[in-house]
Amino acid sequence: MRNRILIVAVLVILALTAVALQMRSSERIDELASRELLSPEQQQQLAGLERITLSKGESSVELALLDGNWGVLSHAGFPVQKERLAALLHALRGARVIEEKTSNPDHHARLGLATDDASHPPLQVQLHAAGEDFGVIYGNRVGNGQLVRFVGSDQVLLINRPFGMSVNPQDWLSLQVVDMPLTLVSRARWQHADGETLELSKAAEGEYNLQLEGADVEQGGNERQINSMVLALVNLRAQNVALREELALPEPMLQMQVDTWAGSELQASLYNLEGRYWLLIDSYTAAEADSELQVNADSRWAYQVGVADMENLTRRRQDLLRSGESD
Repeated sequence: MRNRILIVAVLVILALTAVALQMRSSERIDELASRELLSPEQQQQLAGLERITLSKGESSVELALLDGNWGVLSHAGFPVQKERLAALLHALRGARVIEEKTSNPDHHARLGLATDDASHPPLQVQLHAAGEDFGVIYGNRVGNGQLVRFVGSDQVLLINRPFGMSVNPQDWLSLQVVDMPLTLVSRARWQHADGETLELSKAAEGEYNLQLEGADVEQGGNERQINSMVLALVNLRAQNVALREELALPEPMLQMQVDTWAGSELQASLYNLEGRYWLLIDSYTAAEADSELQVNADSRWAYQVGVADMENLTRRRQDLLRSGESD
């Protein structure tokens, strides 16, 4: 009986393996039979792109190459998320045509490819290189693929992978302002506008928790609150960005400084402008050992801070000690 069960199990495994190999072989044949969506000339144009426009109905975002770096035009050329841009270019380069469909424009609306359809507008990607432009219109998804056509062409193509990208300019902004592990921080100093100053430090390199200096009560239990105050700066991701010169900023409500064990120094200030909170990176000096730390210290920008980060940044000595006592 056991031998019979074993033989049946082996036969089932062999059958499943054969099916898997056949499917794999079929997929490979389909791949070989397909062709790249972009022509060799269009592939070359990707390397020389100067501007990319993504639009869907009345919504759009325009990216441009400015002084060697990609920026979002609606936000004064603020840097683009490199990962999102790389994903866009990878999707274009990797798309393959599985099948040619209809070339009758009367069917475009039904296939989600009619650019004049205000109720269900398709996603359009326009690519602009020096003297050479082309664009791709993305329609309905079909199985694991998607229907597309080139701008100016009625021919509908089925490609091997679906494509989707945001046309909201804010989604393209690289809003990670500071990326500095707390383990590297040695000291921090918070000075409020009314003169209250918080000095934070670590006893030794390698420790994670910062301690509040000069506390007249036992600090056990308030490490999380102290750390979160500093983390709100050293792991800052902004909600939005604006040019400093366009903001009538008052005097800072808070000035901050963070030092690392390697000798890097970050200085920043926080402002309340009509109920919105803006943070400036006033200066950043990077030690050689901290070369991999990421800080956008471009003096042109002001970063809008979210409510949760603002509440952490603006904690007072009394808040920290009360937190420790309540825990």
